[in-house]
Amino acid sequence: MIKTVKLILAIFMLFSWNTGLANPLDKQINNLISQQFNYEVDNIIITYPTAKPKLDCDTPVLALLNKKKQWGNMTISAQCDNKKKFIQIHVAVIGNYIVAKQTIHAGTVISKDNIRIQSGRLDKISSAVIVNEVDALNHIALRNINPGEPIKTTMLQNSWLVKAGQIIKVIIRGGGYEVATTGKTLGNAALNEKIRVKLNSNKIVEGTLTHQGVIIFNK
Repeated sequence: MIKTVKLILAIFMLFSWNTGLANPLDKQINNLISQQFNYEVDNIIITYPTAKPKLDCDTPVLALLNKKKQWGNMTISAQCDNKKKFIQIHVAVIGNYIVAKQTIHAGTVISKDNIRIQSGRLDKISSAVIVNEVDALNHIALRNINPGEPIKTTMLQNSWLVKAGQIIKVIIRGGGYEVATTGKTLGNAALNEKIRVKLNSNKIVEGTLTHQGVIIFNK
């Protein structure tokens, strides 16, 4: 079903817009935009709302004016020697995102049974919607989430392994030695996260939370 939806969306977008990869500049722009994604997407469609300016070179130095923006209307600077011009583009993206498979009640720890992958236009949904399954699993729902509703980072919180004020084992490791003690946590932390601990000596240290306790490596 997901593959069918992806195919329909891709065909629709390819017929609706001119992908414009016929020359080196278009390919260069496509590569620049593709590098902005740290996760896999199915298709990136770049169109030009206005005519591209005439440049004095075939391979200008390109840069995005707003590197935090991944899609929608964007502006690229194109520099040939000391001359800089600006290219207006529109970026549409097809990819996967995470939705609720069934009603998820507040307080539920998210598992694979609660979620499913859906394909669609990422540029048409909130940037807070989760695109990687791992970013939703083992998190706690802060509110009820309806079936089919895209899951956003703001709907979830980490499943804390320890909470502030807990007494926890602290293991201090160095060159050829290991010392175990206890301390009080100064914040919440999930597995493998950094956490600050106040030792019995009142010294405050920071280490990594593991199932063994808080591990601190002394260099």
